[in-house]
Amino acid sequence: MCYSVCIMKRLVIQLCAIAGALAASAGERPDLVAQVRAGTCTEARASWWGFDPADSTAQLQAALTSGVARLVVDKMPSPWVVTPLKGASNLELVLEPGVEIQAKPGEFRPKGACLLTFAGCTNIHIVGYGATLRMRHEDYMKPPYEKSEWRHALCIRSCRNVLVEGLTLADSGGDGIYLGCHGAPHRNVNVTIRDVLCDRNHRQGISVISAENLLIENTVMRGTFGTPPAAGIDFEPNHPSEVLKNCVMRNCRAIRNQGAGYATWAGQLNASSEPIDLRFENCTALGNRSAFFFATDSRRGRSVRATLALSNCSFDNPESGHAINIRENPYSATFVSIDNCRIVSTNAVGEEVVTPMDAAWRKIHLPLSADATPPIPHVAAPDLAGAEVFDDAPGKPVRLSPLNVRNTATYIVYANAARTLRFKGRQMRVGRYEPGAKPIVVTDSQGRKIAKIPLPGFDETAFSFNAPAPGFYRMSVDVGRVAFWLAEADAPVAIDATAHAQGFIYSVGSLWLSVPPKTEKFALYASGAGEERVRVTLTDPQGICRWDSDNISIWERAVVSGNPQSGLWKVTMQKPTKGHFEDASLDVAGIPGFFFLSPGKTWSLNAKQ
Repeated sequence: MCYSVCIMKRLVIQLCAIAGALAASAGERPDLVAQVRAGTCTEARASWWGFDPADSTAQLQAALTSGVARLVVDKMPSPWVVTPLKGASNLELVLEPGVEIQAKPGEFRPKGACLLTFAGCTNIHIVGYGATLRMRHEDYMKPPYEKSEWRHALCIRSCRNVLVEGLTLADSGGDGIYLGCHGAPHRNVNVTIRDVLCDRNHRQGISVISAENLLIENTVMRGTFGTPPAAGIDFEPNHPSEVLKNCVMRNCRAIRNQGAGYATWAGQLNASSEPIDLRFENCTALGNRSAFFFATDSRRGRSVRATLALSNCSFDNPESGHAINIRENPYSATFVSIDNCRIVSTNAVGEEVVTPMDAAWRKIHLPLSADATPPIPHVAAPDLAGAEVFDDAPGKPVRLSPLNVRNTATYIVYANAARTLRFKGRQMRVGRYEPGAKPIVVTDSQGRKIAKIPLPGFDETAFSFNAPAPGFYRMSVDVGRVAFWLAEADAPVAIDATAHAQGFIYSVGSLWLSVPPKTEKFALYASGAGEERVRVTLTDPQGICRWDSDNISIWERAVVSGNPQSGLWKVTMQKPTKGHFEDASLDVAGIPGFFFLSPGKTWSLNAKQ
């Protein structure tokens, strides 16, 4: 910082600094504090306000908010024991080597109590080479403390122009460093974190909720354990207005964290959010549950656009997880760039095995990023008024493929007359989640609500609605965290995937796509979910298998070109030969996105529709 002062004022400042150094062991100096208040001293020592080895909160808080431009926290015979502190703008905070600011035992009961918080501040410089902010991790994991993940060591919310250097942040009840929001603007801007150690924190070494122009370099994040994600660092916005813009990690290490070394979960951002821009340079991961994790929102058309760049990075391959886990990302929204990176593992005889993440590796593990085939446009929801309907048993119920849609789905059904349409369905248990309770909502082709139907529980249940006229109707299902199987229908029915991909869980069975005449090409997309994989086949109307891909974990696609034969193409999901079998997603481009649940009850559109 630069200050314009007269020669006399400079002399006063120098005398203040000398007096402060002499007073470091003498304790409280109200005379010097008075000069700070008068504005004649712009550099001060925290000990001028006093020191109490049992509780120095009042003294240190007064120093932090005194308005002094440069505050030196001097090393005392014992730690500065405090309850939550708040910082101010335009402050250079220098912690001398050996200084420890320590959370007071028995305090920090509120879930969001942080050791040091800057909220809505500007121009903050924290220097702490050899100094520590330390909380009491183990205390917060048992009564009388209520479980939480927000007792951070250093909490920075909606701040601008921040530099944190040399500090150790240890044993927090949440994150070592938290970059969150404090009202508008919903971001931190121009933040540098350099030469920092985040050690044994409860939730994350560092959490980045919203940041623009963020540089983290020469920083170590190690030993995180407690509350998931338990990562070295986690980029995880909470709201679409938040950002991950021009964020760079350089020369960083993530070591022995309970979760991922480097994690990004941006599922709360959407298509209206500012694009993600993340770059990792010369970073390493060692001994974490997984080395690198990145996910947005798999729903096509709803996900934030993202650019992810990895350069000169080295990731170990832990036994309990994946080295690189890039999942739940629309193939049309996320661009992944990998340059000179490698995965390091150990073979059965203890030898180090290096796998370069080169073009051959990307073709296997990131097939779409290595696929030079131009994307095929998705077909918008068509007008079904001109559809040709096929029903080989009008009004007769048929059993449908045993496919469990995850969370939400919209079914399109066709009524051949004004009549009662009849179905059977059930929710499918997932983990210990309770069954969903929201009703099935039925609307007509104009979007008018026709009926609300009680949602079947975990037992198969019959339900129906009265169609007031012939035509197409939509049944919207939301079962929360569990799944739903539409088991039976007496009318043509399809899952509507025109707006986004459809998620499934524990599903083995077939769906059918209707390829209109004169179609030039189309694409089927399939994805698992990281360790959860699926096998998918695509069979043409003649019964010839045109695509068979096993152990799919991230988005892959089958492109059928050269005027593919019109008619019903069968899509079959099966258990993979490797990995877990749980979540999977399907999508389609180039043709209308309707996945039919029975080959005898469908409809067809011409190529223009």
